[in-house]
Amino acid sequence: MTHTKIKWILSIVIIMWGSNFVLTKILVEQFPFWSLLFIRNLFATIALIWFIRNSPFILPRNKRAWVYILGASILGVVINNAIFLIGLKYSLPTNAALIMGLTPLVTSLMSYLVFSVPFNWKQILGISLGFFGVTLVVLKGSITNLIHLSFSIGDFYIVIALLTFSISFIFIKKAIDMNVSPEIISFYLFGISSICYFPLSFWELTMEGWSHLPTSIIPWLLLLYLGAFPLGVGNLLWNRGISVLGPSQSAIFMNGIPLVTAIASLLILDEPILVLQIIGFLFIGSGVFLGSQNSKPAAVTVINNEKKTSSTTL
Repeated sequence: MTHTKIKWILSIVIIMWGSNFVLTKILVEQFPFWSLLFIRNLFATIALIWFIRNSPFILPRNKRAWVYILGASILGVVINNAIFLIGLKYSLPTNAALIMGLTPLVTSLMSYLVFSVPFNWKQILGISLGFFGVTLVVLKGSITNLIHLSFSIGDFYIVIALLTFSISFIFIKKAIDMNVSPEIISFYLFGISSICYFPLSFWELTMEGWSHLPTSIIPWLLLLYLGAFPLGVGNLLWNRGISVLGPSQSAIFMNGIPLVTAIASLLILDEPILVLQIIGFLFIGSGVFLGSQNSKPAAVTVINNEKKTSSTTL
């Protein structure tokens, strides 16, 4: 798969993930906490069965690959999803978006430490432009909003979510280096997380009552969409992107999430978009374009280094 094609695919993933933020904000008020996580991840697992139905190697043969898959699932899905939702309860959405906007930088640093992937000037400039654009979008271009920023225990949870998410990229890349397909990795990520969430969901519904689940069909259809597409198909395509571009260049695209979220908020929640936010979108687009570029010599170096370090551990 060519780099140009995978970049378009990652752009589609970001569109799905941006809508996921808005729709999850709606559903978190209608479903119990653990049940929302369990059902959403279960739908993702079921959707991914379609993609692995013809796979000759459903069970990875390398035992170490299982360690990386388990690590990616526990850190990047089970812990990340729960901590992020808890963080949103105590943190301002503005703070959360700013913190998650650091994902490309943190992932690039981890890629450098684990795979010795060097920074190039385009990537550094892209990360800087992208984060500046994210800042304009989430702060709505107001210096007053920046001055009045306050940090709480919720922000600490968001930072932990950022770290677990970034580390999971490295685990996924390690598993891919051991010839485990992105489809198989995605299936096990959500299959394992569903197993982990099930007893918590059952306990929650037993204690609070099954009547807390919505009776209307609309929330269930929205949850089915979130599980099957942003979560299931979206993460599958994201893992393919990591297999082609690597963790650091793929993470650059995450700067586009605030842009999509703002547009989805306008269409679904009637929240206005300001002129300075549009300027922020331009910075984000420029940052994604520059940050996802790589010179040919650097690409060769990355490939060689990743082959040498594919058997090392975190």
